Amino acid sequence: MTFRRFLKPFLSLALLVGVGSSLWAAPAVQAVLFTSPYCPHCRHLKQNGFPQQFREKHQGQVELLEYDLTEQANNVLFFQTLKEYQLESAGIPMLVVGETILQGYPTQIGTGADEAVQKAIANGETTRVPGLKPIEKAPAKAQTPAEPAESTSQPKQPAAAEETAAAQPEPAEEAPASTEEIAAQAEEAQMQAHENLFSQITLWAIIGAGLADGINPCAFAVIVFFVSFLAAYKYTKKEIIIVGTAYCTAVFLAYLLMGLGAFHALYAMKGFRYVTLAVQWGTIGLCVIFLALSLYDFIVYQRTKKSEKMLLQLPKSYKEYIHKVMRFFLRDKHSSMWRLLLAAFAVGFVVSGVEAVCTGQVYLPTCVVILKEAGSQSWKAAEYLIMYNLMFVLPLVLVFVLTLCGKESATFNSWLKKHLGLSKFLLCCVFLGLLLLMLANMF
Repeated sequence: MTFRRFLKPFLSLALLVGVGSSLWAAPAVQAVLFTSPYCPHCRHLKQNGFPQQFREKHQGQVELLEYDLTEQANNVLFFQTLKEYQLESAGIPMLVVGETILQGYPTQIGTGADEAVQKAIANGETTRVPGLKPIEKAPAKAQTPAEPAESTSQPKQPAAAEETAAAQPEPAEEAPASTEEIAAQAEEAQMQAHENLFSQITLWAIIGAGLADGINPCAFAVIVFFVSFLAAYKYTKKEIIIVGTAYCTAVFLAYLLMGLGAFHALYAMKGFRYVTLAVQWGTIGLCVIFLALSLYDFIVYQRTKKSEKMLLQLPKSYKEYIHKVMRFFLRDKHSSMWRLLLAAFAVGFVVSGVEAVCTGQVYLPTCVVILKEAGSQSWKAAEYLIMYNLMFVLPLVLVFVLTLCGKESATFNSWLKKHLGLSKFLLCCVFLGLLLLMLANMF
């Protein structure tokens, strides 16, 4: 009776200790998932509920941490992780488990996440992401008390047998996995090739968009007036060099800052998924509208050879305002060179802001494409943006160089009229290309 009286509390205590130790036991490995709300594959991963399914499937074994790469600190951590694993670049979504890095969903992450967890646990691997708290290996210590219990007499051999049995299944599982691994590697190589090709297409599309926007009738008409203005006020070659350099630099910087401002606005909406999607689909809708209007302008000009009936052009009031700004700042050409330089710089900024009403039709969709292609890699987005704006100011620079070589404004004006239809056709191609790129990135 006394024995039973003490046995019941003892068993209850043992049960509590057992449950408590199982709850206390830390996960065997950590996994880190890098995503961005602007990445369509990341959104697909989240919509399919991968993080939740992954946690439920490996409950007690894996601790999954998620990092949003639109946060600057997480972006830095992403590149530190690449450096830790000796990688120059990587795509997102990216899952790091122990020594394994998986990129893309559903290709690598969807098919290889479970195998990566098993490999990390079996080999005792540590996920080498800077800033992670190392896991205390509680599960390994929890198994050691079984050894003294089994080391009393005969169980030593079964323990060895169990270890052998535990070690044996690994080679047995590798045989079927090798076929899957080969298929996964082939699929990965194919996906990487497609991504590289898509990046090249995007780069050339951005270069083409910048050049087409640079000879956009809205922008080129302003260039022609500027050159004729300098000729009318009898600017010397030295003054044209100063004014031209300051003006081109100001236009480049103004458009670059506008692009960075657009990036900042889009990043600010990262937490509002439906707003982000609305902006993306809205930009696609604008591309469709501008494509239709550019096609209309092309057809109308080819039939009538008159630009007055074209729809996509700078309003007359805006043109008059630009002319007033140029006259106000640059009519006093006898002022000091520094004042002339500052005046030309101011004209460049003001004119860029006004004509952006027209040139922004190409610029805004291009910024959306750049942001989606670059993802979390801000340096890549900056490179694309700089490339676009260099291409945009290239026609402007060429006009100033030709002016120094003796070409008159009438030459540029006749060239614009002769190739106005071609410039509209190029704009149609640009809008169509941007539309296809945005649609490809949405799915």
